[in-house]
Parts: sequence; C-alpha cells; structure tokens
Amino acid sequence: MEKMTVLEKHGFAGLNRWPNYEKLAEPNAIRDYFMNGYAPEKKIISKETVITAFGSCFAGNVSRYLTAKGYTVNAHDWDHNLSDLIRIDEIMVHTPALRAQFEWAFEDRELGSIFIGTAEEKAKTYHCMEQCKAMIRNTDFFIITLGLTEAWYDKLNQQYLWKFVPNRKLDPERFENRFVSFTENMENLQKIYRLIRQHTPNATIVMTLSPIPLLGSYHGKSVIAANTASKATLRAVLHEFLTAKNDDNMFYFPSYELVNFFLQNQWQIDFRHITPEAVEQVMHIFDDYYLQD
Repeated sequence: MEKMTVLEKHGFAGLNRWPNYEKLAEPNAIRDYFMNGYAPEKKIISKETVITAFGSCFAGNVSRYLTAKGYTVNAHDWDHNLSDLIRIDEIMVHTPALRAQFEWAFEDRELGSIFIGTAEEKAKTYHCMEQCKAMIRNTDFFIITLGLTEAWYDKLNQQYLWKFVPNRKLDPERFENRFVSFTENMENLQKIYRLIRQHTPNATIVMTLSPIPLLGSYHGKSVIAANTASKATLRAVLHEFLTAKNDDNMFYFPSYELVNFFLQNQWQIDFRHITPEAVEQVMHIFDDYYLQD
C-alpha cells in the first residue's frame, strides 16, 4: 500500500501527487501526469480540418507530422528563417509579434515600418500578403506556441518589432531589448483570443509553450536564469489565461512539460533542440489525443 502524505491524512482527497520515476514508467503516466485536465473529451482534428501552427520549432514539427499523415496544414513547408508570418524565426516567438500578425490578418492593421538606418524592412512571406491573410482567416484549428519574453522595442514608433532584425543593425538610441512583462503578455493573449473568437468563432485553439531555451539574452545576466524567468512568466500567463476562460474549444498541450519531465535523452548536442526521436514521441502523444484518423 502506498504511504499517505500528511495532506491526505488530514482529508485532502483528490490530491494529485508528484510522480517518482516508477510512476512515470507506468502505462498511463502521460494521461495521469501530463494530459490530466488538458485533454479534449474526444479527438477533434479530421483530415478536413484546416490547421495553422504559429511559431518556429514546434510549429514546424507539428506541421511536418500532420502533413505526412495527410492532414490539411497551412504553411507546412515554409522555412521560418525566410518568413515573417505564421512560421517565424525562433527569437520572434513572443506575444507582441504574434498579436501583430492577428491584428494584421483580422483587423487589416498595418504591421508598421521597421527602419534599419535609411532602409525600410518589409514583411517576407512565401505567398502574397493577401493570400497569407486569407490562410489565417480561414483556419479551423489554431496552434499558438509561445517561446520567449525578450523582444526588441522601437522607442520612436512605440511598438515591438514583429520581425527578426540582427541587433547589430539596430540603432541603440532608437531600439532597446525589453523583457515583455506578465501583464503585457496577458493583454496580448486576450487580444489574440478576442480576434479569433470574433472572426472565427467556431475555431479550436491550442496553446503551447516551446521547450526550446533562449538562444541568448541581452540583459547582461545568466542566460540560464533568463530562460527560467522567460518560461516561468509565459507558463504562468498561460495558466491564468486558460483557467479564466470557460471555452470548450480551447486547450493547452503540455509540450514543455513532456520534454522537460517525461522524455529521456531528449536534447541534441547543442543542448537547445530536441532529437528527432523526442519530436516523434511528442507528436505521437499529440496524435493520440487530437487526431481522428
């Protein structure tokens, strides 16, 4: 018989206990310790569902996996290094850049100008801007991955940059690197959510947090501590945001938790990206809970 904790002895029924290694090796470990409270009641993605995954690494992994299985995925073949929309550079997967895309797609709001010296940077996509906008507007299933909280801010135009620009090209008098706060991230998620529900009310939304750590930090302190602060802030925002919403068509997929607390030997030699085998494991779990066919 498993020994009771102090809390259980005092009547705290239903306590979800932290698993040890033995528990994590049990057949139902994923269901009990990762998907519990987050899984949809039934599989909700069919071959006809139009899917758009926003982000870089996880968005690319899920897009490739679903496309290989015959599902309908927008922008599945886009290289995030060559696109400023949907499949975006990994250091741009922050909520200001994501919000800018949704405001542009649903409200026809200008993305704004980014000036590098006297040159003006334009958005790059694999399709014309209107085609890209139509992709977002006609989506049935949004996968939105949050990645980091460090972002470049244009003090003159009073806006965050929505596309990647090498920092060596940025005028330090005009641009500064900021830590996007809990409050700002929450406001951005709220705006994204309102836009999706206003324009595509029946769409399903899956939020997830990228397990990929920061490439680097501009704040002059430990990059490992900076990454912890970044991920903790975003996970706390997601928790509060999702807990407050009574929406049967919105879910959290625990890719961050699965990579960090379930998989073994998951990191490549760079200690930032996960191995192909780890990607496959995470996608099989997504498959088990979301894919109908």
